[in-house]
Amino acid sequence: MRPFLEDPESPPNLRVLDGIASWCGGLHGSMPLGDALKALALGLGANAAAITRHHHRTEDRPRLVALVPGALSAPLARAYCNDVLDYQFGRARAGSVWFLTEMLEDPSWRPTRELERLHRTGAIKEVAVIPMSVTRQSIDYIEFHFAVPLSRARQNEIEALVPTIERSWTGRKPGLVAQATADGRTPLARSAVRTERQRWDSPILGMANPAGLSRAEFRVCLLLSRGLSVKAVSQELGLSDNTVRSHLRTIYSKTETSSLPELIYLIMSVTEDEETLVQTAYRA
Repeated sequence: MRPFLEDPESPPNLRVLDGIASWCGGLHGSMPLGDALKALALGLGANAAAITRHHHRTEDRPRLVALVPGALSAPLARAYCNDVLDYQFGRARAGSVWFLTEMLEDPSWRPTRELERLHRTGAIKEVAVIPMSVTRQSIDYIEFHFAVPLSRARQNEIEALVPTIERSWTGRKPGLVAQATADGRTPLARSAVRTERQRWDSPILGMANPAGLSRAEFRVCLLLSRGLSVKAVSQELGLSDNTVRSHLRTIYSKTETSSLPELIYLIMSVTEDEETLVQTAYRA
């Protein structure tokens, strides 16, 4: 099976360069994260790809950030970084690359039933997993799936590109992960807001402040509306992540939302004129 995005008119080296250029540009806002991931997968000749974030203390499984299902015999429906890494999951250093075929040779490695089935049936011949960012709170992974085996030379080519992939991710535009997550879950959030939650008579960030947000809560929502992540909000306000998350729990209660995507959908309903008034009040 040929890579799902392959352009037969484009030489392999040119595809790699185009993929890296699109990836780097996308991480600085030139295109949606999903499109940048798709272009990078094309450059590497992968059949599918995914980006995930795993919070050490609060999540058992990685949270999907971006997904390119591709044209595998069984299209990718979720990420498999934890399945591939097994006992190394959460321990691997940033900038390393882990291949499924190499893990198969590790006597301490135990495949999950689903991954073993996909590999045995030939739906996936190789998976490359790269931890891109490792902090005390979370790890961001990128993974590429291949429907054909990779030679050692192809593996070496991917390994040579890992530092560029990692550095680009580290220097990405603030709020990119939060925006990508919100984009993927906005339809569900919109449905929940419209059918199950209160219908607000005025914007959450309007001057009427219908949810009764405190000044600190209002500032958190305002920064989220600009596309900042929770960590970026913490840095902007000079607060700890725990303090911002505490504010968010109160905000969820006051706005009758249950997640960050739902909240962002509500606060983004503010109009441009209203936002100008809000920012004036914020500066005051």
